[in-house]
Amino acid sequence: MTQFLTLLVGGIVAGGLYSLLATGLTLTYSTSGIFNFGHGAIAFTSAFLYYQLHTGQHWPILPAAAVAILVFAPLLGFILDKLIFHPLADADEVTKIIASVGVLIALPAIAYFVVQILVNDVHLSIPTGAQLFLPPGVGPTPPDHFSIGGGATVSSDQLIVLGSAVVAALLLWLLLRHTQTGRRIRATVDRRNLAAMRGVDPARSSSMGWMIGAFLAGLVGVVGAPVFNNLSAGTYTLILFISAAAAVAGRLRSIPIAFVAGIALGVLQNLVGGYASFAQSIPGFSSAVPGVAMLAILIVLGRDKFRIAGSAVVQRVQVDHTRDLPPWRRAAPWAVATVLLVIYVVWIGSEFWVGVVTEGLAFGLIFLSFTVVTGLGGMVSLAQAGFVTLSSLLFGVLLADGLPMFPAILLAIAASAVCGVLVALPALRVNGLSLALATFAVALVGDAVLFQWQNMAGPSNQGWKIPRPSIGPVHLSNMPTLAIFLLVIVFLVSLLVRNIGRSPTGRAVVAVRASEAAAISSGISPLRTKLALFGISAAIAGFGGVMLSIYFGGATNGATPATSGLIWLATVVLFGIRRPAGAIVAGLITALSPAIINGGFHFSFLPSFLSWNGTKSQWIPQILFGLGAIQMARYPQGSFALFAEGRYERRQKRKAAQAAKAATAAQAATAAAAAAPSSPAVAGAGGGGVPAAAALGDRAARTVVPLPAPPSVSGPVPDDAVLVLRDIDAGYGDVEVLHGVTLALARGSVVALVGANGAGKSTLCSVICGQVRQQGGTVTFAGRDISNSPTYRRARNGVVVAPESRGIFPGLTVTENLGVWLNKDTEVEQVFERFPSLAARRHLAAGNLSGGEQQMLALGAMLVRPPDVLVVDEPTLGLAPMVVRGVLDVIGELRSRGVAIFVVEEKARDVLSVADTVAIMSRGRLTWVGDSADVTSTLMEAAYLGS
Repeated sequence: MTQFLTLLVGGIVAGGLYSLLATGLTLTYSTSGIFNFGHGAIAFTSAFLYYQLHTGQHWPILPAAAVAILVFAPLLGFILDKLIFHPLADADEVTKIIASVGVLIALPAIAYFVVQILVNDVHLSIPTGAQLFLPPGVGPTPPDHFSIGGGATVSSDQLIVLGSAVVAALLLWLLLRHTQTGRRIRATVDRRNLAAMRGVDPARSSSMGWMIGAFLAGLVGVVGAPVFNNLSAGTYTLILFISAAAAVAGRLRSIPIAFVAGIALGVLQNLVGGYASFAQSIPGFSSAVPGVAMLAILIVLGRDKFRIAGSAVVQRVQVDHTRDLPPWRRAAPWAVATVLLVIYVVWIGSEFWVGVVTEGLAFGLIFLSFTVVTGLGGMVSLAQAGFVTLSSLLFGVLLADGLPMFPAILLAIAASAVCGVLVALPALRVNGLSLALATFAVALVGDAVLFQWQNMAGPSNQGWKIPRPSIGPVHLSNMPTLAIFLLVIVFLVSLLVRNIGRSPTGRAVVAVRASEAAAISSGISPLRTKLALFGISAAIAGFGGVMLSIYFGGATNGATPATSGLIWLATVVLFGIRRPAGAIVAGLITALSPAIINGGFHFSFLPSFLSWNGTKSQWIPQILFGLGAIQMARYPQGSFALFAEGRYERRQKRKAAQAAKAATAAQAATAAAAAAPSSPAVAGAGGGGVPAAAALGDRAARTVVPLPAPPSVSGPVPDDAVLVLRDIDAGYGDVEVLHGVTLALARGSVVALVGANGAGKSTLCSVICGQVRQQGGTVTFAGRDISNSPTYRRARNGVVVAPESRGIFPGLTVTENLGVWLNKDTEVEQVFERFPSLAARRHLAAGNLSGGEQQMLALGAMLVRPPDVLVVDEPTLGLAPMVVRGVLDVIGELRSRGVAIFVVEEKARDVLSVADTVAIMSRGRLTWVGDSADVTSTLMEAAYLGS
């Protein structure tokens, strides 16, 4: 019983810390769409600041804890959101991951670097915090112990953790459930765009979410430091990934489930370690429980619930900015760079620097695996470090068993490929972030269990010695020879990767990446494509692992931990994940940058002032790399693509200038020919003559006059119009949907917009509310130009939209839905008096209401607090005839109260009964605007049948 109570209490304490971190992860992901891999770094930095204030500056516990938890952590969360994550809200998953990985790397390094400066340069007498064990918490030191019966005890540090978790959970529950700020945060979590249409500032909600999440991380960092037994960034990072399993259990949306799952995970981990007899014989199994749990949860719960049929391509196609250059111009810079590298390795470089280049080439080979799986396939794999470790250790095992070198290399690569296929199995059910977390969970389990086995880890867990082989007269023990050998291998593998992208397999990969439904309809198997892609990628990573172990002369299970995969991915993105050349350069920079930054560079053939002694700070490389990853996350094509784009733009400007000059010359020649009408020909070489048009070329001889597009009909603009749309052009990217739309709404009137599906009606609604910014024209409300106003500000000023998919928040109760728009409880009760059926369901989640009740809920709040303009998109969609009548009655009541109403309907018959004005839209243009009484069947046929 004593053992059980001890394990239970320890599990609850650890689970409390996991719960707080999981809650913060869930909150920040829900409000911003970003899974913050740097969440643990925020916890560490807050704990590090507390340690410096309390131990270094001898502040009392309470002021030091208050500054670290209540001031520093929330402020850090606010800064990270505003400067880094908010601009990436609409970015793809890889971009978001790279930005948060940059935070993970840079924050701890900045903390250590600042302390280093204060100690070395400012001569401040504070501890460095390096290798700190048993850090102080907010309780007594040493901690007090209390008996809880049965021989079990609990420490004061554990009680503080439990108390902090309970208090934080209670305060968070009160904030989210019983305050207007909390309702708005949850509304943003539920439906971000709809929240903006109800006057909620999503950016403010996101900042609040990041501040609360950072506060929870800071709380975990400070009160959990003595429980973790050391103060290091790596410890907090590992705790973060344990907490991530709890956040995933709540689907990264449910805070209560994430909190409970964190407690359960801590208890499960302790009980497995204490009671599972089979686990005691498996090294590291207890620490692998969170990874196994995360993998199981992702496979069961992580499947995308949205339909794949009819889905659009969400990733932009990469533009090749060298497409206008001949092949030799594209290859020339890389050929020159390769020749210079060979010259340096063979004749110039010292043994040390040639070794660094060799290591970089091995990393370049590993990084080519990211080009395959992520650059080509669009799938984020964080298991590449696991493949590298597996192949290198297995290579050592096979050599130790007496297998010849080359069969051992082939078997190690094959094992990595098989492991890659096994890791790809979750990819058949999950995508995006879920896939990234699933692959990382596999890598964590490999680190904790598989690579700890003595048969894999080597004698006394010291790894395996690997001699450098000889290939006939070629001895790889010679460093320049090994470098040239690796350069040839990297070149051949890069050709393989390039050819994969251009092969039928590559085209199948692109098709599956763009749309699985379309790929299936074309006879392409997504299953076979994904498995092949992961297998090839893992084989390349395994090959790189083997070559890296040959370079180092050995293989250990700690050389490339799972967390290395995060840094590697960020490095490749920094230079270009879709380009083999970017991966190779990223590998070279990975090896060269620490050596150059720390050791500097000195060349005997250069003047001394061109040499550099480097910096002795070990944190500078991490800071620079982390900040670089954050910055390049805004341009995920990589620095090479950015450079190529700049050169492409300069070439286009030169070509435009040359074309303008040629056009001027052609105009001058045409004018000269017109001045001499008696001359039928223009003098040519040798005194001959050719027709003037022929002299100017075929383009001058043929004049193409495009047919003008039919103009958009302009609706009337009355003097008392409250909302006016003038000459609106709008669309999505380069696709223009609306063309010159002019329309106005007067107070107390209903304008009905009808037309066939795809006519552009919903796009016009999005322009009115600000979700789609117009490319031309203006939107005027109450005499003020609101064309550049954000959606939430338009809603606050009185322009409200009820979108097509029901204007409700499914995860909020009926009462909470009303509270997002209505500020007072008395106003909420007025809605319940008007709609008794809603009152009976006031505590029910709005997503469980019928379609008619959901529409009443969306429009009912407008009856109590009417806006100036109400835009209703497809209000009768999917409703029974009796319910439709009720919706139209509400629209009529709002009109009688002076609301200008814009109703968009595909089914015109119902809405004509309440409309004053009818506008017909076809192909993004208004084709008819007039009184509803003038609408005829001929007009309706024209609107829907195109006659």
